[in-house]
Amino acid sequence: MAKTSLPITILRTVITTLCVVYLSTALAWGETPGEVGNDMRINADSMDHNQVSDVITAKGNVVLQWHGATLTCDNATYDRSKRILMATGHVVIIKGKDTIKGESVTIDLESARGELSGANIFVKQNNVHITSDKITRTADNDYSASHGSYTTCDAQIPSWKFGASDLDVTIDGYGTAKNIVFYIKDIPVLYLPYLVFPAKRERQSGFLFPRFGWSATKGFETDLYYYWAISPSQEATIDLDIQSKRGVGTGLDYHYLRRKGSAGNLGGYLIYDQITDTMRGLVSQTHQEIISPEMNLRTSINWTSDRLFLNDYGTKSGEYNRQSNDSTVNFLKTWQNYALTANLRYTQDYYASSNNSTLQTLPEIGLAAVRQQIFSTPVYFDLDSIASNFYRESGTRGQRFYGFPRLTLVTGIPGYLSMSAYAGTHLRAYNTDNNSSGSPVNMRDGILLPEAGLRLSTSFSKVYEIGGAQLMKLRHEMMPEISYTYIPQRDQSRFPFYDYKDLIIHQNVLYYSLTSFLGGKFRSGETTEYRDLMRVKLSQGYSIGGNRQDLLTVVDAQRPWSDVILESDTWVHPHARLTFDARYNVYGNYLSSAAPGVQFDDNRGTTADVSYHMEHNEVEYLEGHLATKIFKPWAFGYSTRFSFDRQNFLESVYSAEYTHQCWSISVSIRDRRVTNPGLSPSFNFSLTGAFGSGSPPSALAGK
Repeated sequence: MAKTSLPITILRTVITTLCVVYLSTALAWGETPGEVGNDMRINADSMDHNQVSDVITAKGNVVLQWHGATLTCDNATYDRSKRILMATGHVVIIKGKDTIKGESVTIDLESARGELSGANIFVKQNNVHITSDKITRTADNDYSASHGSYTTCDAQIPSWKFGASDLDVTIDGYGTAKNIVFYIKDIPVLYLPYLVFPAKRERQSGFLFPRFGWSATKGFETDLYYYWAISPSQEATIDLDIQSKRGVGTGLDYHYLRRKGSAGNLGGYLIYDQITDTMRGLVSQTHQEIISPEMNLRTSINWTSDRLFLNDYGTKSGEYNRQSNDSTVNFLKTWQNYALTANLRYTQDYYASSNNSTLQTLPEIGLAAVRQQIFSTPVYFDLDSIASNFYRESGTRGQRFYGFPRLTLVTGIPGYLSMSAYAGTHLRAYNTDNNSSGSPVNMRDGILLPEAGLRLSTSFSKVYEIGGAQLMKLRHEMMPEISYTYIPQRDQSRFPFYDYKDLIIHQNVLYYSLTSFLGGKFRSGETTEYRDLMRVKLSQGYSIGGNRQDLLTVVDAQRPWSDVILESDTWVHPHARLTFDARYNVYGNYLSSAAPGVQFDDNRGTTADVSYHMEHNEVEYLEGHLATKIFKPWAFGYSTRFSFDRQNFLESVYSAEYTHQCWSISVSIRDRRVTNPGLSPSFNFSLTGAFGSGSPPSALAGK
């Protein structure tokens, strides 16, 4: 059934496009009834006006201009009383970027009905070319055409085209077509004797071109897609996924729009896996409900049937290497200075042996106050507070309240020194069901932890006159900053650990940083532009108490200095940027972490980036991406990640696309060597302006 319906639906869409686009365009330069007066301008080598019949006859290089359209021809007559225009000989109608050519055209300007003979039409949008022996508009929405063809190819002999001997259409109604043929070059490859189809101006339901692929784990794979235009605000794509080794799956991608900009989508995939002999699938959903400009509700549901589903079928959702999956519900209400939030979060941990001990947040309610001035003083107040209910089947669970009210004094010497000092208190209260040992024990406890801090900063800048052909000036700015944070040492071992709000690290630390900015003023033709050239930031902390304690490096007794942190961005060229982020352990004389990288983009289709990532004694890998269109009409892409820990490539993806003026073909090969190893090639083919393979982007996305 799908094999028969596929070409029918494609042809129906193409023919509908043909009649709606070019028939409407062909007569659009005229008027609809009652819109226009006799304001046509006619120029010709010779003209004659019969006063009795009120007919204007023009001959030789005739030019008619009317309502933004220009018609040129050899001869034309215009009956002003009956408002009928007739043009013959090399007829050319131009309106905007669209062009209509023909042997003759007759238009009744009162009813907008008419006839175009020997039509050759070009519609700039989508590069559409249409030919027909004769096109007739017999009523407001009724059209007929004979011996017509449709293509988006420019060649004299197009790479592909659709043709039909007879076509009768009622716009926003139904149409019939006879002797429909699909040609590759001049060779007919598909024939349908008769077709009845809806001729709607809106989105059309129907089958899309299938996607084909092969992999070692799935075998030969074919995806058959059906697009369903449910309503102006709803659409869905249904996927039948046939895999020779694993079975037949089905997928859904549903999108909808609601009032006030609310929108959402629902997706899913289900398959009876012949290898595991189980039913497997996923459900994904997102929704944003705009209740008012100050209030909204967002949901994001992500659920899989088993812990290995994304590893086997992640290409369906584009994600196959996740450590966990979160489903969330978020509510937000804002006022001028306050925000109320409510959240639910359910997590599937794919790295744990069981999800029984995975912590769930059901629910969490927070109130925040943005920084606001107290009367006319230089003192500001802000607040973070949140109440959470933590649940898991196995392990510690209970409720926690966290609040952090803070006062900040903002002062300084304008133009020379900026200073801010703050003081606040971390408040935590617990009601804990401590069942980690198997015997529930209710525990209520709390703690107050004060925090205070100070920040001093200034800046120095200088402009250097360069006077070069391109670089005119350099501006260098230095921003030194000193900050201090104090949190007293308190024993917190009796409290449960849900997240890092439960372990507030003791700090008596002085931080320093120095940031350098370098920018330039460049000549660009007749204008000038400012560009960033380099940003470098160096920072480090010193623990006054003698111990170095932070969350990102190991705690070392009697070693007060933290790692030295260096961050930089360098624009070596308008199209190239170097990035660097590193931490250096001053006691062990080694790099705690490093992440250098280089990025390139020529803004003409070639991009490249390479980055190295290292965490001392943790992970080390190299990642690279390359894409280029310089070998037109070919486009190539390559991305890979190499793990130095495993001495192997984690994944490599190779892609190539050949783009003709009116069609394209692409092939990609995914090589996953660690998880689900094997080559997974895929193939896509599309005809520009007609159909493409695979699921299309949502037509509602831009609405």
